[in-house]
Amino acid sequence: MKNITVFSKKILTIKNIHQFFPDLRFNHKNKKIKADAIAGWGYRPTTTKARAYAAKNFLTFISLEDGFLRSIGLGLDGYPPLSLIADEIGIYYDSRTPSKLENLIKNKILIKESIDDATIALKLITEFELTKYNHAVNFSGFNELSKEKNEKVLVVDQTLGDMAVQLGGANTETFSIMLETAIKENPDSTIYVKTHTDVINKHKKGYLTNISIPNVILFNEDVNSISLLKKVDKVYVVTSHMGFEALLIGKPVITFGLPWYAGWGVTDDRNEKINDLKRNDRRTHASILELFTAAYMLYCNYINPYTGKQGTIFDVINYLNKIKVLNNKLRGTINLIGFSFWKKRILLPYLQLPSIKLSYHSIKQFIKIVNDRNQKLKIQNQKLLIWGQGKKKLLSFINHFKPIRIEDGFVRSLGLGSNLNMPYSLVFDELGIYFNSNNISELEFLLANKQLTKAQIQKGQNIRYLLIKTRLGKYNVGQNMRIRPDNDKKIILIPGQVEDDASILYGSPIIKTNIDLIKIVRKNNPNDYIIYKPHPDVLSGNRKGMVDSTEINKYVDEIIEFVDIIDCIEQIDEIHTMTSLAGFEALIRDKKVICYGQPFYSSWGLTIDKYPVSRRVRNLTLDELIYIVMYEYAVYIHPDSLEFTEPEILINYLNAKKIINNRLIKQNWLKKQVNKLKQIVLLIYKLKIQKFKI
Repeated sequence: MKNITVFSKKILTIKNIHQFFPDLRFNHKNKKIKADAIAGWGYRPTTTKARAYAAKNFLTFISLEDGFLRSIGLGLDGYPPLSLIADEIGIYYDSRTPSKLENLIKNKILIKESIDDATIALKLITEFELTKYNHAVNFSGFNELSKEKNEKVLVVDQTLGDMAVQLGGANTETFSIMLETAIKENPDSTIYVKTHTDVINKHKKGYLTNISIPNVILFNEDVNSISLLKKVDKVYVVTSHMGFEALLIGKPVITFGLPWYAGWGVTDDRNEKINDLKRNDRRTHASILELFTAAYMLYCNYINPYTGKQGTIFDVINYLNKIKVLNNKLRGTINLIGFSFWKKRILLPYLQLPSIKLSYHSIKQFIKIVNDRNQKLKIQNQKLLIWGQGKKKLLSFINHFKPIRIEDGFVRSLGLGSNLNMPYSLVFDELGIYFNSNNISELEFLLANKQLTKAQIQKGQNIRYLLIKTRLGKYNVGQNMRIRPDNDKKIILIPGQVEDDASILYGSPIIKTNIDLIKIVRKNNPNDYIIYKPHPDVLSGNRKGMVDSTEINKYVDEIIEFVDIIDCIEQIDEIHTMTSLAGFEALIRDKKVICYGQPFYSSWGLTIDKYPVSRRVRNLTLDELIYIVMYEYAVYIHPDSLEFTEPEILINYLNAKKIINNRLIKQNWLKKQVNKLKQIVLLIYKLKIQKFKI
């Protein structure tokens, strides 16, 4: 392992810096460690001494920079990089000298080895519209800015003093020449000058921000760059990376500086110095795919955002797409109405996103706002975040807003939510909510329409095997116990439910109580062995649904209480339920499931449905169902870091903790209150450590 000395302590604070480059160990110059090389951040002023020291001591200087898929938000707003570059030859934006990237582009053998993966990555990046920063809204079109149907030309501005401009053979005059040329060459087109995102967010100044020219429109909306590029016909740049993104989606690109992607035969280059690079054999010929392979696959180093370990471009692509979708869904001001002290705080880790602003109101305050016409107008285009179906007092006001409903995910925690165990997965639904079969939800829409790839179906199968192996469910409480009797009868399990739960009220149109379900199951299965298991929230005394055991015993063969639901499912033949998640957990384990309600997993050809949902006409495989439910719909948080994670990581974490500490369901009142207080204190402590705004 090489010891790399840095002169800036800030470099050592980059999150996971050592994991990006496992063969390099970064140390500050004050430490008495013999340096094998010196590193610095590009050409920042802090590198002056570092470069001089490297030259004086005949050491290699390594230039560090952000990669081309950097993060979900701006670095200046505190979002750490997910890709980094370490260049021991030069740096890609310095046209004066060769760089590692230039050498990689010309290494056709190395490129060929990675080109298949690069083809897939390129398709995903352009499809998901992933760029350097991914906080900006997707651009929908120019309808409001230009009603003409003429061609649209984009002229890309950059930040004043950008080293990529200075070292890319350009200056202030270059931007003026570029704009003049674009106007002259496209007299019948609409010219848009794109302001840099750092200028829009008031972090820096630009070169073309004070223009006032007829037929030239200053485009200063902070939008996703690829989504904007898809709406234009031609692109003019100096050295901006947007020029390369334009190439990726097939747009003609005219360059006025010396960006790394110019001179390879894929751009129209107007800077005369490009000929010097060609004469010196620094620029030969390369296809756009070869340029992409060298830059994105070989030049950049990636971190797995979920593990903090060295990763691949696909780890970053999958993460950015998932979090970008959530960020866009929650974009803007979100009103949290009537949330308890506890629920406000469990939501915070899920809401640490660059494009949202939170506003808290009590129900009383919110009703007062809605009843005030002026106040209502101010917030009517804002979003309303509600838990489940929402409290009754709010229902009549919801239609004035854009409600987003949240609910626990399907692998939740070690312990009950009613005992203040934080949910480590949630769902955010703009259409409805998965347990309400009266209306379509995002989950139902995905299940009805989402076309999965072979790789996605394989992921569904993998997580199914993992859930079976770890024996994990939603709450993961209760003891392991043999419940299967020594007889030849078919064993039926009826999982009890909380009778005033919204999943019963909105998802079971006919059978609505545990005793009614028990009676009908016995009527339909007179000779089978029926086991009834009350819901853990009911057993804990926290929720409604307890049935008189004397009445139950008239219809069932056995009542089991403090046994883990997964342990029960593994030992039975069939499960009969209204809407219980236990039915989904039984499907995962290849058990026969009979539904007397309309849970989200019913009517897709996998269950026997007494009252099917007529809208659901598609037949799904089990692995398709699992993938969409677990990957596409739910969002996960790591219990330690409180950062976004993947379901596999959460499942393995909970499994390890479950082995160490298997929670009991029933506790005395005092112990329950003490444990609730512990949960509150622990969460607040973690939020403060992670510097979340409480």
